[in-house]
Amino acid sequence: MDPDTGKNGKAIPLGPDKSAALRKWAELMGDQASTEQTIKGLWIRYKREELPRKAQATQRSAKQQSRRLMAVFGDMAPGAIEPRHAIQYLDKRGQQSPTQANREIALLRHMLTKATHWGILQRNPLLGLQYRNPEQPRDRYVTDAELENAIQRARPWMAALMWLAYLTGLRRGDVLRLTRFQLKPEGIETKEQKTGKRVLIEWTPKLRRVVDQALADSPDDRLFPLTESAVDNAWGRFQRSLAADGFERFLLKDLRAKHATDFEATGGDATNQLGHSGRAVTVRHYLRKPRRVVPLKPS
Repeated sequence: MDPDTGKNGKAIPLGPDKSAALRKWAELMGDQASTEQTIKGLWIRYKREELPRKAQATQRSAKQQSRRLMAVFGDMAPGAIEPRHAIQYLDKRGQQSPTQANREIALLRHMLTKATHWGILQRNPLLGLQYRNPEQPRDRYVTDAELENAIQRARPWMAALMWLAYLTGLRRGDVLRLTRFQLKPEGIETKEQKTGKRVLIEWTPKLRRVVDQALADSPDDRLFPLTESAVDNAWGRFQRSLAADGFERFLLKDLRAKHATDFEATGGDATNQLGHSGRAVTVRHYLRKPRRVVPLKPS
C-alpha cells in the first residue's frame, strides 16, 4: 500500500529463491528509507509516525495543508530549504489565503523539526523564522435571536448539537464524541481531545433536557451517531438554506465564541471557562462583542 495515497500499489515479485527474495526486500526497504531525502518522503514518515499523535481535526487539516506544500516543496531535499523559500511561499500563497499560508509553513517547520529528531537534518532552517502573514481574527457574533431562529429551523439532532455547543462551550469534535457513559450524577464528564484535560460540566435544567432528548433520538449510546464529515455536509446544506431565506450564515464553532462572550458578560472568566492557558487567546478569538466605552461627561 502506498503510505501517501493509501492505495494499493503494483505488486513486486520477489522470486522463488528465499535468499534472492531477502536481498530484493532489503533493496526495496533501502529505497523506501532514501525517500526521506525529499520533503515528500519526509511527509510520508511524518504522517505515519507523528500525525497519529494529534487530534483528528488537526490530522485532517495537516493532510489538506500538505497537498499545497508538496506541490511546491515536495521534490526538494530537507537540507535545501532556506528561510527565503518559506517567505516567498508566505507572500505568494498569502495573496490568496494568508491564514492558510501561515498554517502550511507552520506544518513544514514542524516537519523539519522532526527531521532533526530523526537524524535527517542537523538543524531546522526555519526554526527562527518570525515572518508571517497578518491574520484577522474572526469576529462573527451569533445573537440570541439568530440562534433561536436557527434552532427552530434545524432538524432535531442539529438543534440539539447547536444547543450543546452553546451551553457547554465544548469544541465541535468533543460534542460529537459525547456518549451516555459520560453522563454522571453531577454533570457531563469529558476529556478534551485537543488538550487532554478532563472537564466536568455541571447540570442545568436546560442542559439536562437537551441531553435527554438527544439520547432519546439516538439509536445507540452516542448522543450524535454521525461522522464529522456527515455533520459538515449537513451543516453546509443547512447554512445555505438559511442564506437563501435571507439570514446570515455562521459556523458551528461560532457558538463556542458565543458561549465565551455571553459567559464573560455575566461576570464570569471566559479564559478559565474555555480552559485556555492565557488570556490573549480568549480576547483575540472568542470575545466577539464590541468593547463598551463610557463617554466623558463634561461639566
